Formats: sequence, structure tokens, C-alpha cells
Amino acid sequence: MTSGQDRWQQMQDDIGEFTEKTFGKGTVKGKITHLAEELEEVLADPDDRHEWADCMILLLGAARCAGLDMNDLYQAMQEKMDINRKRKWGPPDEDGIVRHVR
Repeated sequence: MTSGQDRWQQMQDDIGEFTEKTFGKGTVKGKITHLAEELEEVLADPDDRHEWADCMILLLGAARCAGLDMNDLYQAMQEKMDINRKRKWGPPDEDGIVRHVR
């Protein structure tokens, strides 16, 4: 792991330790449901970096709860980006969402 990945792993570990001590172990479903609520707050105020941080905290906590560490996530993101680069993409819809062509 690079030093940057080490920092992210330490952050994920810190999040996991804090949340387990403060709120209990929790579940992936509970953390993702909470993340969906926090995403609504980002939509309401996309300039608030703390709302973004809330989402990252919940996402990394949920991944940890699912047994994924930062190395797992990094590898999965690299693999997914390789897949995305090979895909064909359609035009944006009325909301600006671009989906791959199936």
C-alpha cells in the first residue's frame, strides 16, 4: 500500500473504531440507508464539504462493515474504471445522468 493508501486505511479504521464504540457494530443496510439520507443533504447544499464528509464516513464505514478494506476498494475501483473505459455511453438524460449502453 502506498502512503496515500495507508492514510485512507487509517481513516477507515478510525471511522470503524469510533462508530463501533459510539453506536455499536451496525449493519451494512443501516449504514447505506443512512448514507442515502446524507446524500439528500448534499443535494440540498452541494457546497458544504462537511455533508460530503458525512457521506464518505458512512460509505467507508459500510464497506468496513462488509469486510472491505481500502486496498479492496482501491482494486475494485481500478477494475471498475477499466470496465467503464471500455463501455459505450449514451447521451445525458433530462437530469444530466449518462448511462452506459447495454
